[in-house]
Amino acid sequence: MYLMEWILWLSVIKSDAWLQEQADENPNDLASRPLEPVYEDLLVAEYARLRAARSDHAESRSPVYACDNTILEMRCGAMEEKRGFITLISAFFSLPTIAGIDLMCLSFSLSTWETWDYDDTILLIILLIGSLGAPYIYFKYLFRFTRLESFTSRHLLIRFNRITRQVCLHRPPSCGGIAVLPWDDIHHDAVPGVNLVVGWYPPYSPLPFPNMVFVGKKSVSEFDMKAEWEYIRRYMDEGGLDAVSPPRLSSHLPLPWPAFAAQFEALGPYLRHSGPLTWLGMLLISPALLVIGLGHWVSLMLCWRPRWPKIIREAGLPGKPTPPLTTIDDYPPDVRAALLENTHRWVVRPGSPPPRPKFSLTRRKRPRVTPRDPV
Repeated sequence: MYLMEWILWLSVIKSDAWLQEQADENPNDLASRPLEPVYEDLLVAEYARLRAARSDHAESRSPVYACDNTILEMRCGAMEEKRGFITLISAFFSLPTIAGIDLMCLSFSLSTWETWDYDDTILLIILLIGSLGAPYIYFKYLFRFTRLESFTSRHLLIRFNRITRQVCLHRPPSCGGIAVLPWDDIHHDAVPGVNLVVGWYPPYSPLPFPNMVFVGKKSVSEFDMKAEWEYIRRYMDEGGLDAVSPPRLSSHLPLPWPAFAAQFEALGPYLRHSGPLTWLGMLLISPALLVIGLGHWVSLMLCWRPRWPKIIREAGLPGKPTPPLTTIDDYPPDVRAALLENTHRWVVRPGSPPPRPKFSLTRRKRPRVTPRDPV
């Protein structure tokens, strides 16, 4: 589920030499391909046009977890509909352990010390190695991938605060950690087939590297994605709930229905206009969809509800401090050095339009979230 965010974080924190080395070892691995310098001139040139674009329809399709006249909190993260695959694969590594323990118990129950021979000893050693070797390999090499959708925050969150004019990103430390970024510098893009993409890119961002997130549900309709962006824009720029209709709120609990319905997030319009043959195909593959939905539900139950720092929870309330924008100084020295070393990837060609002046907020002390690299 967090695979795309993890890849994006690796792309800004890993050195060119490391990426090249990984690309030589794994030529088909997207996360390890060395990146060429990304020129942001086209982005800068299109920035004003995209921000000025308006839609006549405003509607929220995303799971919304909180909404009032101060904040709008939504789910974000790519490939939510594919959640459960990693959990199912991880579960297979428990089978050798379970089978080995069961066979050892069966051997002890059927054998006595009088009938115990050399063959039984060899079998016991093999079962012991198999039952202990599988967990060792899993936790040493594969557990970091399991944490991309289990034993981590249940969802990635994005919180829009119209009072402080800020956007807060709740991500695991392995994907960059919590960040507070300015609303006025946000960039969006509606690409059919993926989620609504919002981001902050140099030179508009207060950070010297891109921050990109995928908001809401996946959709095959550009109309739906533009309507969702218009909903967010009206909420932030035109008066909160006075400008938009109150959304339907979703629960943070690991309920089973969202786990099974997530597989059809982008297929709704297609299935509504499909014929009997398509529905017959869906019926035939329904056992596979049921297994994937079960894995999705298990991964939800193995995660915990994300929690914001206190200063972000209270932001916008009367008399409460405004969270400081995240800057490069908020990262640990080693991470900061890696990020600054790779700034050559995000450059602006000469002649590009200059960025708008950034507004500044008084910096206040807030809890530091230390990003970690799972590799």
